Amino acid sequence: MSASPRCALAALLLALPVRAQEPERAHARATRTSSAPRIDGRLDDAVWQQATPIGELVQIEPVEGAAPSETSDIRFLYDDQYLYLGVRCFDSEPERILTTTRDRDALLDVDDRVELVIDTFHDRRNAFFFQINAGGSKGDALVTGNGANFNKPWDGIWDGVATIDSRGWSAEFALPFKTLNFAPDTSTWGFNITRFIGRKREEARWSCASRAFSLFDIFHAGDLAGLEGMQQGIGLDVVPFFVSRWQNDRPSDDKTLLGQPGFDAFYKIIPSLTLSLTVNTDFAETEVDQRQINLTRFPLFFPERRDFFLQDAGLFEFGTNFVGGGRGRDVALLPFFSRRIGLDDQGQEVPILAGAKLTGRAGDYGIGVLDVQTDDADELDGQNLFAGRVSRNLGEQSVVGALVTRGDPLGEHDNSVYGFDAGYRTNHFQGDQNLIASAYYLVSDTEDVSGDQQAFGADLRSPNDFLSWNLGALEIQENFEADLGFVPRKDIRRYDGGVDVGPRPDWDGVRQLHMGVDADVFTDTGGELETWNVVAEPLGVEWESGEFVSVNARRTHDELTEDFEISDGIIVPVGEYEFSRAGVAFETGGQRVLSAGIELEGGEFFDGHRTDYAGRLTWHPGALFNGEVVYALNQVSLPDGDFDTQLALLRANLSFTAELSWNNFVQWDTESDTIGLNSRLRWIPVPEQEVFLVFNQTMESDSSSFAPLFQELAFKITYALRF
Repeated sequence: MSASPRCALAALLLALPVRAQEPERAHARATRTSSAPRIDGRLDDAVWQQATPIGELVQIEPVEGAAPSETSDIRFLYDDQYLYLGVRCFDSEPERILTTTRDRDALLDVDDRVELVIDTFHDRRNAFFFQINAGGSKGDALVTGNGANFNKPWDGIWDGVATIDSRGWSAEFALPFKTLNFAPDTSTWGFNITRFIGRKREEARWSCASRAFSLFDIFHAGDLAGLEGMQQGIGLDVVPFFVSRWQNDRPSDDKTLLGQPGFDAFYKIIPSLTLSLTVNTDFAETEVDQRQINLTRFPLFFPERRDFFLQDAGLFEFGTNFVGGGRGRDVALLPFFSRRIGLDDQGQEVPILAGAKLTGRAGDYGIGVLDVQTDDADELDGQNLFAGRVSRNLGEQSVVGALVTRGDPLGEHDNSVYGFDAGYRTNHFQGDQNLIASAYYLVSDTEDVSGDQQAFGADLRSPNDFLSWNLGALEIQENFEADLGFVPRKDIRRYDGGVDVGPRPDWDGVRQLHMGVDADVFTDTGGELETWNVVAEPLGVEWESGEFVSVNARRTHDELTEDFEISDGIIVPVGEYEFSRAGVAFETGGQRVLSAGIELEGGEFFDGHRTDYAGRLTWHPGALFNGEVVYALNQVSLPDGDFDTQLALLRANLSFTAELSWNNFVQWDTESDTIGLNSRLRWIPVPEQEVFLVFNQTMESDSSSFAPLFQELAFKITYALRF
């Protein structure tokens, strides 16, 4: 993309109108109380009768606009310290209410549950997300940019309890105002809530019950009024913790026992802006990464999982997040990727001495500032790493912003990145369609490097229920470096586009059809072709029962300018390759006690052949236990040799109560030829306290036995003191 088209795209984006048409919104009112309800999930406290119901929900699935098959009663109370939400979900067949777990932050896609968003700044863009299922499994997240970022690993301090009875199920939430950052000068917050009925795959929503929008489209949330006189104290949370580790490196017979205190602190400079501090940071409780098999010549992407970096992570998001949303496309560019902090290039932990972060909102501005000091590790010196992001809201849904990063986690050279972005969004494109546009520009400054250090692009998308399409272009120049980011492929221009159609025919048992095609083209910055891909889904069928089948086909052209070692001793030589592949996928309804998924794909691969098999079996007999087995096999035949790759995953999770769970995760793959075990016991005696006991073990596999390589047992306890 030359400078002229780049400027034209940016000018077009900035010229788009920023004022969106005001949608119809639902309205509710919270009632102040001097008598707090008991949070036991039963709603039998007399104080709940003082609260006004918010009104009935409206069905989205399976029949848009219809009355829900089961009624709901939802009410709000509040006092100086808490916002209380009471939900009564009536059900004519309570014995068929579906709960698969009681674990914290579990995947609840098939469960009977309620999900809600609360826009405490009333900016129509960002919100807190909370959910609870009928068994009491709680989850939370941060939603930013009308769903552009959904930070599910975030954990807030709050209480919630659910119970099942002869009339259905009910739940009570107690959300501390110390957890909910909010604008102190407004008495009205944005709010929306959705109820899911698992066995019917039914969804009903309170405000804007349209398939064109999701719960995370905060612009279409309703209004919750009547909130006055809430207290956040002095706005200080201190979270001391203690970690004890025992480690055993079997090959070296090196055994260590370590104990270390530390703390995190959070201070609200103003109710909407938080200063965070971490000392002797430790992530013992973080679940290990799920392994992946790499059959490409580019690095794999692993998401951030650590709580300190996930807190308010959406404030650091830049542009469109640069994550290709179509079939088969991967992350193209992340100018800031917090996972680079505290890990070396082999994924091994680098100690973090201390870190500070300033995040939140001040008026129309979003602010994110992060500074971290790492410690020496082996031959790697400690590094100071910095990222700063500011954005400004324009109109109802548009935004402009800037980003700067500084530092190299590996200490190889000085590196900084500077960037600007702008985004536009409307829900009234061609009447009632969604349209999202963005443009972005980045430049790096690297020691002893000059010229060709830019990255820029633009993206235009229209995501809708029936017809969705996207167009985008991106250039990353040869010398662009983002040492605090993720850049898998440089010296490229990428052009991509796609269209998806999702008709809903009036066929018995069928909910929706899915058809579409996506394409992308890569050239170098001189315009020479490198790669193109076309991926098509000629037919996908989603049944009302939850079953799904999809047929797909792909055509790839790839030009290798250097030899590619795809497996040990097996080389794909320099040359031009063009090959075709096709596959089919089938999944049973996830609401079933025993569900399964199968994927088969085969065809040409470079100058040979490749066949992929993948299977998944999930068993959730009730809320106490859920388990899953996943197996994937790739069989590759090339002129230079044949090889197989295998990957196996096993999960076995026990949730004894909503506060006590034991999760076990076993992985094996042929690339590392090791078995990894992660076993984590989590206990939450009170919302402010957490206790973890974590056991990790790595074993080397051979034809007859498994030899332990590394063992680690970690104990961590935290307690939040709130002032």
